[in-house]
Amino acid sequence: MSDDQRVSAFPGLTDEERRRALAEGTPKASSRYVSRFVIGLVLLGITGLAADYYFGQMGTTPAPTVTTTPPSTGPTQKLTSEIDAFMRLHPIGVARAPGFTLTDQAGERWSLGARRGKVVVLAFFNATCTDVCPVLGAEIRRADQLLGARARSVVFAVVNTDPHDLGVAADPPALARTGLARLANVRFLTGPLSVINAVWSAYGITITTGKKVSQVSHNNLLYFVGPGGGLVDLASPFATATPAGYTLSAAATARWAEGIAQTAGSLVP
Repeated sequence: MSDDQRVSAFPGLTDEERRRALAEGTPKASSRYVSRFVIGLVLLGITGLAADYYFGQMGTTPAPTVTTTPPSTGPTQKLTSEIDAFMRLHPIGVARAPGFTLTDQAGERWSLGARRGKVVVLAFFNATCTDVCPVLGAEIRRADQLLGARARSVVFAVVNTDPHDLGVAADPPALARTGLARLANVRFLTGPLSVINAVWSAYGITITTGKKVSQVSHNNLLYFVGPGGGLVDLASPFATATPAGYTLSAAATARWAEGIAQTAGSLVP
């Protein structure tokens, strides 16, 4: 600093006073004033950033928000997925369906292995139709209608689950009470206990009998066998048990029928 600058910086002081002031250095500010000064700078910085952001955004288009969404499956695939969940339908794989030979309602031998080239929907209910038969029978009948021309390539095979009534009948209650007797592609299959029990075991059907002949129950499974003879899908039919028998709402029955038709139809070559 020159002498002229010192004079302007310390006006009104004598030469001795200026020399003493320069020797002592710049006075230090108190901590209170330093704190206020720092806070002021921070507030000015925040205000400046806010103002810069606000005025900087005016007249501009905000940057788009990037989100990741799964590809659209379309209404048809979504509906199919909902029905699959409703039916508890799940793929089994490509394992070959366990073979068996039983007797149908016409008294003819019926072999699963001989159905190659056809889609087989394999169901299980009592010959006397005292189980889920009325509900599942109505679903099968409606599914056959929904299949239309494809029904010629689909066989609905119903295996008897009543160990007390294994005889062959041309019109068993399981077909007569459900209207299935009128469908040419529905086969009701039965046979000797030693033979049909092996079929139950192979397909995971558990039969429970009570003290009375009419007291027979079993779990409900519905298999879809492809035209190549492989087990493709498995569903779990259900209904509500009442003193008068098994029932299911019309809407649920229709939904089941649609699901059966969609699944079987998708396997038709």
